[in-house]
Amino acid sequence: MPYRGAGPAMQDLVAGHVDMMFDGLGTSATQISSGQLRGLALAAPKRNAAIPNVPTSTEAGLPTYQLSTWYAIWAPKGTPEDVIAKMRKELQAAMQTPVIKDAWARNGSDVPNMYGAEFAKFVSSEVKRWGAVVKEAGVKIE
Repeated sequence: MPYRGAGPAMQDLVAGHVDMMFDGLGTSATQISSGQLRGLALAAPKRNAAIPNVPTSTEAGLPTYQLSTWYAIWAPKGTPEDVIAKMRKELQAAMQTPVIKDAWARNGSDVPNMYGAEFAKFVSSEVKRWGAVVKEAGVKIE
């Protein structure tokens, strides 16, 4: 069955209409923890506390298959620096509250901790990394 987006694919997987899928822990950790799904490998350098019985990609025989899901909050170019600083301060405070930390942990995720120039450097490295994958694979826009 062809992939139809994260929502329907997850529903189809749980219902047994598809045999497997690649997914982020934010949408699959609960189903793996509850036994509805069997995690085959985690594309990460170490096992995840939310699903400790799922092996890493290295343990599953795929040592170079590592990636992560990341989230960002963006502001329009030209947003005043004082506004960005206030947003960053409030976001950092919110991310440290027990309810937010617990929600991220239950879904197998670390609380985001990159901001500003460090995050910009990370995004640039991701664009370069995945651009190389697209080029090597010969992917073309149709």
